[in-house]
Amino acid sequence: MERPPPLPQPRSGRPFAVAACFAFALVPLPPHEEGPGPLIAAGLLTLIIVMSSLLIPWRRLPSSAVALPPLAYFVVIALLRDAEGGAVSGYGLLVLLPVFWLALYGTRTQLSVALVMMVVMFALPIILFGEPRYPSSEWRRALMWAGLGPLIGFTVQRLVNEREQLVERLKLVARTDALTGIANRRAWDEELPRELERARRSGEPLAVAILDLDHFKSWKDSLGHQAGDQLLKEAAAAWRDLIRAPDFIARYGGEEFAVLLPRCPAGATRAIVERLRSSTPSDQTTSAGAACWDGSESPDELVGRADSALYEAKRAGRDRSVVADDAAAIVLDRRVP
Repeated sequence: MERPPPLPQPRSGRPFAVAACFAFALVPLPPHEEGPGPLIAAGLLTLIIVMSSLLIPWRRLPSSAVALPPLAYFVVIALLRDAEGGAVSGYGLLVLLPVFWLALYGTRTQLSVALVMMVVMFALPIILFGEPRYPSSEWRRALMWAGLGPLIGFTVQRLVNEREQLVERLKLVARTDALTGIANRRAWDEELPRELERARRSGEPLAVAILDLDHFKSWKDSLGHQAGDQLLKEAAAAWRDLIRAPDFIARYGGEEFAVLLPRCPAGATRAIVERLRSSTPSDQTTSAGAACWDGSESPDELVGRADSALYEAKRAGRDRSVVADDAAAIVLDRRVP
């Protein structure tokens, strides 16, 4: 069963804080005989929620902490209802604010807790205070929200999950070559700068190799397009299984494949490239060019040196590797171990 992607985390608590302030600003002053106690308490708690939502970096918090301000807002809603006259207050609809927020950004468990707190918020005053502020007819409202709340909350959360799954699939499709199933040129152009920056910070070596199936167009023309596609699939699968865990392989274009080799010194680069070439399927041959990063060149410059080494291998007769360095090109054929 496919696991759903994690729900999106809010960039900040600002939207929730603005909504909480707006809702509180709509509350009229209560009658004098009831006293300002519930309203003052609601105001103080709203201030705490707003300040925590604005000042705390939500992205760094665990998901359980992110749910605290919306859950605490149920207490604010209960105090606002009491300040406005109890059951006759129209502020019961504010329960949708934390429910929607946790449906969008919370887990299923957090949303379930919010729905339970919502029902308790409507039912508890009937038990504790009763008539006339909270008449027994309020049980119908509590039961109504007990039915509507889960329907609204879980429906929104399911839609959010489906959207996130679709976004993840689209990201995967956008970075995957449709024919071979490995990364495509777009993914390569994104991955190479990241690895160069990582190598720049760590000081570790990094190499790039370009592999090209020899005489692929002639081979495809003689055996047909389906055979050519099959060769590309088999080559991609064979090479993907041979590279190391941190390595990255992509279809660079046509019959060319690019391999990114992090933490790979020159000697290991040569061995890896030769191992890949020797595993070319269907008794076909491959030419390869490789270059080790000099610590300062750009992604285009590094790939350019590897590409130049590849063409040197082709000019030398194909079915061989050329590893470029700053001084010269080292030409290898299949007889080199």
